[in-house]
Amino acid sequence: MKTPTKPAKIPIFTEADSLRGEINKFRSNNDIHFYALSVEFDIENKSITGDVDIHFEALAAIDTIQLDLYKNMEINDIVFQGRSLEFERRHNAIFVAFNKTLAKDGNYVINVAYEGEPLIAKKPPWQGGFIWNKDKLGNPFIGVSCEVDGASLWWPLKDHLYDEPDSMVMHYTIPKELVCVSNGNLIKFEINDLQKTFTWKVSYPINTYNVTFYIGNYQHFRIPYQRNRDATSGNVFNLDYYVLPENLVKAEVHFKQVEKIIEFFELRYGEYPWIRDGYKLVESPFEGMEHQSAIAYGNKYRNTVVGNYDYIILHETAHEWWGNSVSANDYAEAWLHEGFATYSEALFLEHAVSYTAYLKHLKVASLFIQNKKPVIGPFNVNYWNYKDTDVYFKGSLMLHTLRNTIDQDSVFFDILKTFYQENKYSNTTTKAFIEVVNRKTRKDYKWFFNQYLYTRLVPVLKYYYTKNEQNQIDQLHFKWGNVNSDFKMPVEIMVGEVLTTIHPTTEENTIPLNQGTRVELKSFKGSYYSILETKE
Repeated sequence: MKTPTKPAKIPIFTEADSLRGEINKFRSNNDIHFYALSVEFDIENKSITGDVDIHFEALAAIDTIQLDLYKNMEINDIVFQGRSLEFERRHNAIFVAFNKTLAKDGNYVINVAYEGEPLIAKKPPWQGGFIWNKDKLGNPFIGVSCEVDGASLWWPLKDHLYDEPDSMVMHYTIPKELVCVSNGNLIKFEINDLQKTFTWKVSYPINTYNVTFYIGNYQHFRIPYQRNRDATSGNVFNLDYYVLPENLVKAEVHFKQVEKIIEFFELRYGEYPWIRDGYKLVESPFEGMEHQSAIAYGNKYRNTVVGNYDYIILHETAHEWWGNSVSANDYAEAWLHEGFATYSEALFLEHAVSYTAYLKHLKVASLFIQNKKPVIGPFNVNYWNYKDTDVYFKGSLMLHTLRNTIDQDSVFFDILKTFYQENKYSNTTTKAFIEVVNRKTRKDYKWFFNQYLYTRLVPVLKYYYTKNEQNQIDQLHFKWGNVNSDFKMPVEIMVGEVLTTIHPTTEENTIPLNQGTRVELKSFKGSYYSILETKE
């Protein structure tokens, strides 16, 4: 729990980064409402051909908009009202020029036809791209992961977190001996001599990096889920599971834990967000990914979390609330996805196993905190390196430390639920979370978040003892180091047999000690700070 001497280097950003990450005038002038995506897969040649109808509203008078598609993918045509449009490609951005000025508040549709060989994932899901694998029997086993890299590595769209479509339809054409699973509900299924087309529909807003497909020799089973009695959107929805045939029996037992996990998250945050679209776990050729309503599962049916739970099921299911429903505007604030989902793991273990299991889970997480960069990263450049794991682990420990600092669980859990309820199905910011904390506690906690999110420094509780004339310890001296001047987090210590709250500041404070009194200083309930005994 130390602050490294040297910080990590932030990359030098280029025009390509800004075009990908900035909400410029060619993005802010429109609002995407709906995508209709059609893709045909050529598995032998590892290529795809497709087109997408993009439905948008003009938020201003428009003559040009920006779309995105990786430069290795070919654009065949962009059509608007029956006529081909001119476009310019710069890096992975596409600037589409209309043949007339589009009126503000109008609703329009363009169609983009494209083809190519999408990037192959080097390390899925952390380094994105297509995964062209085969199962044990030699059948194709294919998927995609593209968080941060963006959906534009395989289809044309407005590729930025802040603008989610309200809904979406996906048509996938594949060899007829295989199955294709995607987000939402299967609404149509067509077969010809050699191919099958699966049509899936998402009926909620969706982060475009969550739009996905899984192609394989799948078998399917379903379990109806009886929801909590206080649910407001109906009492039953379906849990659907798609697995390779050799794992069917194993999966029927292993996936039983899903019901208990969803039940807890509904209790803690509110009802499962995607009632109409259901919940799916889909066996995937990579470890896992929080694809909305169609979670990628590739953890080999292992329970590795205390209490006999599967880490991937637990973490990715938490993302249905944090990341998928409540979404960040910018990857600079990826902790709103990953920190909340990681902390949700610990909260589930507290509920299902014990408070000791909760603390143990957090302690293990703390071992992976690097403190080489602030948790909040640079904005407007689409930057988050998957190796920067502090958005997971430090974000989680920060929430735990906030819980201890507030020291009133009813208030803390009300904060989490309120923040979720006020921001579900939308994009939000760290600032919005801090506002909820301040409103519910009726205190200003900016000092807390400035320390844990906007600096990389670990707070250090510095202390020393002084002795009286009889050479007996009679005073404890303490203060905060490595912190902003307004940092004022209280700490509990044991003085003799009494649990005592002290209020360190950046100025030295003192408390008297009775002769022979033993003082125990350690991180209060696993809060994230270090302790250092110093000399006077």
